[in-house]
Amino acid sequence: MLREEFERLVTAKLAALQEAAGARSGPVAMSELQVIAAAAMELLTVTLANMPEPERSHAVERLSKTLATDVAKKRQRLEQKIPPPEGSA
Repeated sequence: MLREEFERLVTAKLAALQEAAGARSGPVAMSELQVIAAAAMELLTVTLANMPEPERSHAVERLSKTLATDVAKKRQRLEQKIPPPEGSA
């Protein structure tokens, strides 16, 4: 992929991330989280696809090994900061 194409794609995906994330307080809607996740995944896959081998394979392997653990840790931290919904025990 040419650098110009890559930069356009990254700029567009970052704009989608910023729009979905918004600059407001309060909970983020599920649809917004899905847009953020899709844009982030597209940025990640395009970035990795543009890496030369063997760096690409190493990066994908490391990511595959750590993603689930990283998500679980971040979720645990988030749950410590998020108050339970009203009416829950």
